[in-house]
Amino acid sequence: MRYATKLRTGRRGRHGGTAGVSGYIQAVIDFISQHPHWAGILVFLTAATEAIAVIGALIPGTTILVGVGAIVGLGHLPLWPILIWATLGAIAGDGVSYWLGHRYGRHVAQIWPFSRRPELLGQGEAFFGRHGAKSVVLGRFLPMTRAVVPLVAGTLGMNPLRFYIANVLSAIAWAPLHILPGVLLGGMLTVLSGISGRLVAVLVGVLLLAAAVAWLLRLAVLQIAPLIARLQIAAFAWASNRSGLLARTAASALDPADPGARTVLLLGTLGAVCGIGFLNILEDIIEKDSLVQADQAISNFVQGLRTAWADHAMVVVTMLGDGVVTLPVAVAAAGWLAWRRQWRLAAGFALTIVLARASVILLKAVLQQPRPIDIYVGAETFSFPSGHATMAAVLYGTLAWLVATALSPRGRVAALAIAGAVVGLMAASRIYLAAHWPSDVGAGITLGFTLAAVFALVFRRTAETHRPLTGLLPVVLVTLTGVGGWHLWQGFDANLERYARQQQVSAIAAAEWRAGGWQRLPQRRIDLGGETEEAFVLQWAGTPEALGAWLQTAGWTPPAAWSLESAAGFATAAATPATLPALPLLHDGHTPALTLVAPVRGGVPTPGGVPASGGVPAPGAEERLLLRAWPSGFAAEGPEGQRPILLVSLMHERIVHPWGLASIPIDDAITGAPAQALLTAALARGTASASAAAGATWSSPKPGLVIAGPTAP
Repeated sequence: MRYATKLRTGRRGRHGGTAGVSGYIQAVIDFISQHPHWAGILVFLTAATEAIAVIGALIPGTTILVGVGAIVGLGHLPLWPILIWATLGAIAGDGVSYWLGHRYGRHVAQIWPFSRRPELLGQGEAFFGRHGAKSVVLGRFLPMTRAVVPLVAGTLGMNPLRFYIANVLSAIAWAPLHILPGVLLGGMLTVLSGISGRLVAVLVGVLLLAAAVAWLLRLAVLQIAPLIARLQIAAFAWASNRSGLLARTAASALDPADPGARTVLLLGTLGAVCGIGFLNILEDIIEKDSLVQADQAISNFVQGLRTAWADHAMVVVTMLGDGVVTLPVAVAAAGWLAWRRQWRLAAGFALTIVLARASVILLKAVLQQPRPIDIYVGAETFSFPSGHATMAAVLYGTLAWLVATALSPRGRVAALAIAGAVVGLMAASRIYLAAHWPSDVGAGITLGFTLAAVFALVFRRTAETHRPLTGLLPVVLVTLTGVGGWHLWQGFDANLERYARQQQVSAIAAAEWRAGGWQRLPQRRIDLGGETEEAFVLQWAGTPEALGAWLQTAGWTPPAAWSLESAAGFATAAATPATLPALPLLHDGHTPALTLVAPVRGGVPTPGGVPASGGVPAPGAEERLLLRAWPSGFAAEGPEGQRPILLVSLMHERIVHPWGLASIPIDDAITGAPAQALLTAALARGTASASAAAGATWSSPKPGLVIAGPTAP
């Protein structure tokens, strides 16, 4: 059973990953759904503690409140009680801070952390001095002053009545601003989860990670940065008093007088993150994790978006990343460094490029992952990791860093951003042209940036000693333009033909398919995240138009077309199944070739009174049946020629209207005997003319699966 409001966890790997994140999210949702009273208490305590001086800086309140709001949007919690709990918590938190200031007055300055950081109170007093009583309202919405202004109001003797009027009014406005965005997010996830549960889990994980990073940055600015500075001084003193290569290296990297110490930290973090990312992708490929299925689905989806003009642009980009272009660029850069007598940089740069290339060749030979399309020979026959992505990342990453060492901070950001854009374009071209799987490209980028970060760490002082290195830029641009232009002039047409979109269809004899060959075809839908979804209940050999014509004579009709007006129906409570379009579910990256709907009449048939796949509600105006058909990549071959085989699923969909604010579809797969009964009845009701036009008959090789194909000769 699958509901659109349920986030599915998928398979959890050894390192957790996306499945692990979604598992934790589902656990929280389940707990709060079963204990809604704890949700109210959690919201109250979060809103209160975020407003209390000192404690508020340590609590990721916004993240928690938005998360609870998302659970409300998913339909697991009522809206108004959560808003009331958040409002009461905000009032209580500011009230406690005000009482502390009113009770202890100026003695607050002698309490930690104000005793160590008196500027916090100074900033709050300055803010209060500028805005007076309005500061209580304004300060609640400003993260840096939220937990200090109520305390300052108490220490400066603000009238309690004026304070609590401002406190209550601001809390009434503050609570919806923190809860309702989460509610909107939850509503969006409810709709999107019908398309891909794993992608929804990824989206939730990314949003939570972004919120956590923002909270950590805030905490770092307020609390951790001074502590890290003291620890750096202590570690430097410890390393300076010891001998040995490791101690000298640590002392050099941690020297407080060295402005480049932060650069070391950033480069080390980048290298570690990219290295771990590469190893995780490598593990998934070796273990044949669901990432492999996601590769196929994403690649097929991208192929469906291709256009002629984009093909031309992406072929240009990918050819500029070919070895015949990147090698001369690398040689020119190394030669320029040697000409400037920067031997260590030239040797290190050349070694990094050679190591990257050798790593790609070795991994391809060991793993032997096939490419999406067969366009190369030799070692390049295999796809993992992407040589284009790896070499682009290591080449332009190292060159951008060498040039950036001589630039201002803004110039450094611009140089690194441009290099990142170039690498991103070259990587995207490989996926777009189906030359690589997405995992190949992800592994190539992370491997290349790992090596670039290691190079920058090892040769940081050498590069800074030999400034400026901006002369590299014209050398690289001239070489790239000259060699790249020649390469495009020589081989653009041939490469455009090589990378042309390929339609791969496997033929199977119609008799063999009907006799059991249908088992070679996919049995369940695969979403864009690589997750297996509902089972297919019909395999049809014929065109989507023929199947559609047959079923429409039996009462099935196309759903409302997608438009701004129909899409807006999801945001209103007045929408009905007749006015809402069907969600564009994907199978293996393909959009449905046919989508039809039918009203529910007398409920969905069930064998012996047993509910179908979790049960089907009583028939009504707020529900419908959905039939979707996707291309399978197979064709049935018989005397009449080849006919494409379609894979069909059946869903029962209800439209609910949470809080009278929106229209959310909740669907449930129909499989087994109920699906067989529905399809048999629908095909039997088809008119003789439609049957003749389709030239098909049907049979049931196993319960729950109907085979329809060419009429036997």
